[in-house]
Amino acid sequence: MKLKSILAIVAMSLMTLSLSAQEVQYVDASTLNICGYTLKSESKPYARFDKTMHKLPNKHIEGMSQYSTGLYVMFSTDSRNISAKWSWEKRGMGNNMTPILQRGLDLYIEKDGKWYFAGVGRPSGNYEKCASTWKIAKNMPEGTKKCMLYLPAWCEVTSLQLGIDEGTSIGAIDSPFSYKILTLGSSVTHGASASRPGMTYTARMSRMTGFDFINFGFSGECKLQPEFATILANLDVDAFLFDAFSNPTPAEIRKNLEPFIQTVTAAHPGKPLIFMQTHMREDAMFNEKWLAFNIERRATVRELMPQMVKKYKNVYFLDAENITSDINEGTIDGAHPTDLGFDKFIKTYLPGIVKHLKKHGIK
Repeated sequence: MKLKSILAIVAMSLMTLSLSAQEVQYVDASTLNICGYTLKSESKPYARFDKTMHKLPNKHIEGMSQYSTGLYVMFSTDSRNISAKWSWEKRGMGNNMTPILQRGLDLYIEKDGKWYFAGVGRPSGNYEKCASTWKIAKNMPEGTKKCMLYLPAWCEVTSLQLGIDEGTSIGAIDSPFSYKILTLGSSVTHGASASRPGMTYTARMSRMTGFDFINFGFSGECKLQPEFATILANLDVDAFLFDAFSNPTPAEIRKNLEPFIQTVTAAHPGKPLIFMQTHMREDAMFNEKWLAFNIERRATVRELMPQMVKKYKNVYFLDAENITSDINEGTIDGAHPTDLGFDKFIKTYLPGIVKHLKKHGIK
């Protein structure tokens, strides 16, 4: 092949790539409907909590409160392709989570009244870059599609633009979920170690029930602190769900549990507070010291929670003997559920959660 012909082919290829790039129009995701906030910040649309409004227990929690954990963008579009450009604040790599869970995007599209997984936005493999561009879904059928895009679970998003085909439209739509179930918890609630943001148990239970389980999980830091009780006392939500016993020691549970319940129930009379037992760690099977600690912690919860249920109206306790440990392969590291572990978690707890919510007209 002559050099002139080769150059012509290269030029044509470059022109095609250029036209392809020009055919994508981007819109700022903050102009659409972002849902899932615990407390919305007017200045930081991708932060789940406005940390200027309430005191948080420590700086680490303050930082995690700015993550986009649990947030999802609701929109409709007639585009056949959906792309995204987003950036985030640099943070350490999670050694027990996927990059897509930590920094990626997760798209669901409604079909026949049900939400189906449609694609992911993969973060850049360049750790220093802290930005990515990715075509999440392509070659989709003609027609308008209702979309739900979950944001990263473990980083602070600084910008997000959604790309659609030139000449097509995109617009905000309402959340499909009713009622707000504020879910305060540990790293398990935060999402470790689901495969992607839409696979956290709060996200999955929302799609399964139609209730909006708001993710207020804080990895390693949910210890029934009074600051959290004060925040919850001032929130406008319909119910509370707690994964509150995975981080504190037995002594911390004894010290903090009743004052925490007193504060929240006094502020929200008639609203349910549902507490879940912490799970037995798989990595405790051959570690006698860790096993003894887990047994003591769970026994402390089993001792105190029935007292709280009896003393405080609308407080409930969901106990469970095994959550992931009976399947023995339900975690990524002995503590944090994989998707398989979260399957068992949801099957164990969701029926009881729904039962107690129904008592309060949430159905």
